Amino acid sequence: MMATANVLFRTDAGPLIGIGHLQRCLSLAAALHHLGMSCLFLTNEEPTVIERVKRFGFESCTLEADDSWGTADLEETLTIAATKECSTIIVDSDCEGADYLNRLHGSGYFVVAIEDNVPHPFPCHMVINGDVHARELSYQSPFEDTHFLLGPEYSILRREFWEVTPRMVSENIDNVLVTMGGSDPYNIMPKIIDLLDALQGTFSVTAIIGPFFENIVEVQAVTRRAQRTITLVETPDSVRDLMLQADMAISAGGQTLYELACVGCPTVAIRLAANQDGQMAVFEEAGFLRIAGDGDYSGIVDAISDTVKALITDQQSRATMSAAGQRLVDGQGALRVAQTLLTALDKHKINE
Repeated sequence: MMATANVLFRTDAGPLIGIGHLQRCLSLAAALHHLGMSCLFLTNEEPTVIERVKRFGFESCTLEADDSWGTADLEETLTIAATKECSTIIVDSDCEGADYLNRLHGSGYFVVAIEDNVPHPFPCHMVINGDVHARELSYQSPFEDTHFLLGPEYSILRREFWEVTPRMVSENIDNVLVTMGGSDPYNIMPKIIDLLDALQGTFSVTAIIGPFFENIVEVQAVTRRAQRTITLVETPDSVRDLMLQADMAISAGGQTLYELACVGCPTVAIRLAANQDGQMAVFEEAGFLRIAGDGDYSGIVDAISDTVKALITDQQSRATMSAAGQRLVDGQGALRVAQTLLTALDKHKINE
């Protein structure tokens, strides 16, 4: 007989989707587990995803349906939730749709949607968006009792970010961190390593290789011919120390920005997808980062180089950026969401 679980997470990850949805769910699962809840994951059949879930200590089931978020997916999700005696289903995707959520809700589950956009009304009990621009979005629900958790105080970060002290910004740059997230769709990392190698200064470079990189061979080749010290770190489970050791970061514009903000690491950001526009704009307006441009922009390498060169010699700007990031994101979002969810579940049980 299969062991029971309190919460079923339904999410996907992969080369095209990225890893942000999955990691966010793993971080929330860690907070729920910290508060005594058991969690189960149902994901697409991607070996890297399954391995990552298990490495973080959670049970993993894989979707047998050919296509995610269709009728077969829905039926399978409901079957697993019933078999495992889950009371709550948490969905994190940009593709699930209102009908999918409504069916889960109508089947008697406490339904939570983690969502970055507003593609449809949300027929569920709770909607979570921890993005810095979330309160500017017009969320709607057909139900009067839907609870919306919106804004960076609900940004769901890994456990290692729950307690972070204010950063002291060094006068000199000793290390630059480069991270493109789960994949490098525009093959930018080799170019960034090249441009950093050409800059003046004695700093080292740490580059994070995501689980879905298809250009590892090229990144390694650029690293071997570099004059300065380049350290490649492949798919780390923990990134906090790498971010704390860095004096500056060059990053894709996804969920990694929230971790960098939390540790106060001044960042040059690259837009890799349209859904990153809102948060990048707010982060820049708040003073945490500088936007270099789009990943497919022909002049992106020069734009990154110019921005990095300006910040290397400007300690005051880096200090201002660092403080702005830590004001926006305090790292406690996962625990806030988990505690709010438990309180809502208790009220829901009383009202049943």
